[in-house]
Amino acid sequence: MLKHIALATALVATFGTAHAYQAEINAAYENTDIDNSDGVDTFAIGGKYYLNGVQYKNGPLAEAAFLGKASNIGLAYANASTDDAGYELEIDSIGINGEFFIPNTQFYVAGSLNRSEVTAETTFAKASEDNTGYAIEAGYLPINGLLLAAGLSKENIAAHQVAKNGFINTYSSASAVADDTAVTLRAKYVTQIGNHYTNFEASTAFGDETAYGVAADLYIDPTLSVGLAINDATLDDFDTVFSIRAQKFFTPAIAAGLNYTTTDGADSFGINGTFRF
Repeated sequence: MLKHIALATALVATFGTAHAYQAEINAAYENTDIDNSDGVDTFAIGGKYYLNGVQYKNGPLAEAAFLGKASNIGLAYANASTDDAGYELEIDSIGINGEFFIPNTQFYVAGSLNRSEVTAETTFAKASEDNTGYAIEAGYLPINGLLLAAGLSKENIAAHQVAKNGFINTYSSASAVADDTAVTLRAKYVTQIGNHYTNFEASTAFGDETAYGVAADLYIDPTLSVGLAINDATLDDFDTVFSIRAQKFFTPAIAAGLNYTTTDGADSFGINGTFRF
């Protein structure tokens, strides 16, 4: 009898932990091939802690935290470097970020603080420059799955975005608004169309120049998605950036993804992983 009770208790505990998580770790590597260069290697790692456990419900596993309105805080680090003959460039970014869904309301606030250092070295000299950037936003969810948000950002290279969006998208969008204080607008909508869930995203940043982008993901089933993204800016000589991506959850706790990004003169191939616990 005691053995049966112990077995039942263990099964209940197993089911409870299998369908919820309190934290996640994301890591990514990407290689960018740039014309007339040896290319750029980018590494990123980050983590999030959810103030309340995220429950898996009906819907895509990748969107469980968003659909569950799970408030969180996170840390991230990203490094991008190139080592051409006689010239080295390295970009280090570290940041803290948070998202908070106000309990018993449809309101949302988020922010990030990031410190970045750019170091360039040649055979004859070495120079380094650093800055601290920020982004804040407030949002509203008029219906379940739809977020509309507005905010401000300045000189912000968000380390936690590098793993998600890659080198070309992250750094080109940051350079488009440069050191301006930019007004940002963002929308995200996760909904079911027919037998499949979809995710639609749009964002823009208004400074002296304007950067903007759209993205969409199709969830073939709750564990597998394919998507594409397009980013552009009004900056002279800014070339449109196209991306395709895919992600697969092998278990509710472990996922892997691939991405390819291209623009005039540069192509990136990346891989990423997610572990939840």
